[in-house]
Amino acid sequence: MNTGEVPGYEFEVPRGPRHGYGPRHAAGHDYPQHYPPPRFEYPPQQPPAPRSPVRDASSGVLAVMRKRNWLLGLAAPILAAVVVGVAVVVISGGGGGNGVAPSALAAGFPPARLAGADFAGTGSTTRVTLDAIGASAGTQVAAGAANGGPALWVSTDGGSEWTRAVLGGLSALSRAGSGELAGVAHGQAGWIAVGTTLAEGGGPLVVASPDARTWTVTGGLAASAGGPAVAAAVAAGPAGYVIVGHQTDGSAGTAAAAWYAPGIYGWHSATINSATSTGSAVTGSAGQAMNAVAATARGFAAVGSAGTSPAAWLSADGQSWRQVSLAEPAGASRAALEYVAANGSGVVAAGTEFAASGASSPFAEVSADAGATWTAVQLPVPGTGQDTGTTVTALTAAAGGFTAAGTYVTTGGSEVVLWTLPPATSVTAGNGWTAVTPQGFGLSSANAENALTALTADGATLTGVGFTVGPPAASGPTLWQSPARY
Repeated sequence: MNTGEVPGYEFEVPRGPRHGYGPRHAAGHDYPQHYPPPRFEYPPQQPPAPRSPVRDASSGVLAVMRKRNWLLGLAAPILAAVVVGVAVVVISGGGGGNGVAPSALAAGFPPARLAGADFAGTGSTTRVTLDAIGASAGTQVAAGAANGGPALWVSTDGGSEWTRAVLGGLSALSRAGSGELAGVAHGQAGWIAVGTTLAEGGGPLVVASPDARTWTVTGGLAASAGGPAVAAAVAAGPAGYVIVGHQTDGSAGTAAAAWYAPGIYGWHSATINSATSTGSAVTGSAGQAMNAVAATARGFAAVGSAGTSPAAWLSADGQSWRQVSLAEPAGASRAALEYVAANGSGVVAAGTEFAASGASSPFAEVSADAGATWTAVQLPVPGTGQDTGTTVTALTAAAGGFTAAGTYVTTGGSEVVLWTLPPATSVTAGNGWTAVTPQGFGLSSANAENALTALTADGATLTGVGFTVGPPAASGPTLWQSPARY
């Protein structure tokens, strides 16, 4: 765990002054001048706790996209690779101008568009962060930050028009520079968004709304014995709501953490058992972190990391969790899962694995029985089929299948790759996944950095949030909508 970071994506408009970047800047790699990444101190004025090996792993190429939002240009991923010893191969080609015709499936995905003025912050130097998106019955909610404080944007017409939501309640937790929201979900009692606040000593942040129109900052979450906690994701199911994350333990490591509530208020700490149902300890159970959670046909499934291995936990009601064994990806010396989605009993989790050489590649852990047993799947990569610096950045269940998004590095910038698994294909079929490189603005813009940072589905319609950084007039947070295509 690195308590000096707040997860998220940031886009800054207009351009602010250039900042120093500490050791990474000194290493000779400069971030784009118009996009200086911020540093949050959590808790304030204290150095971050030592990283566990798996947090080092997931803070490599993957952290560029999800944890810090240092844009995935040629400098940023190579720099992150240098920091953690990851080998990144920069490839030429991709959809940004190599002249290769896209596949019929790729051509069916439309381009993205700039998010527009509704997603701008306020003041002379504004930062807009888009970390998560959720949808229900035509209402969509995007969560992140504006001006360094938690922020939400709401659409009641399926994602066409958006307005900035007003946060009531504890104003100290939602002021500018106070933190960020990293996850959002809808359930029977309404909407929940979670993240991290730097105000009043710092800690998890919970924001609730019965209708997505009026939001209340309800405060934090009760922490068990140990250090500060981080709320990473939220999900809702018939049993209620769950929030997952991690917290520091007494030995300066990290432990998985979860909370539950029957509705959008009244949160309680959950019990987490790091042993299998037979009572045996799970390999690599030290240094735990829950990064994502989804509701399944049998309750909830959470995924993340334990030591240097990917990890998963199951719960019938969110109140007690047990860790389950995973089949680790072949050839990986360390790996972490960052996303999970479910269609009934079919569950897909995605993340990044690292070989002993430091080479990274995307992978998935899939289950057909709501997470009881898992199969490791290598996700196909675009280009040469070798390591291309490909990273998973989003995942959702859609129209009976699954769609994931990621980025891969080319000489022209970073471009979006989509992975699809059709509804008729078993989630455990390793050859069922198709990788396509969609074309157009915000996806494969030439000489630009492009990414989709979160995905959701409302029926058969996909909605994504992301960013593109290129010419000033064509840079900013992006919105993307498409029919689910398989």
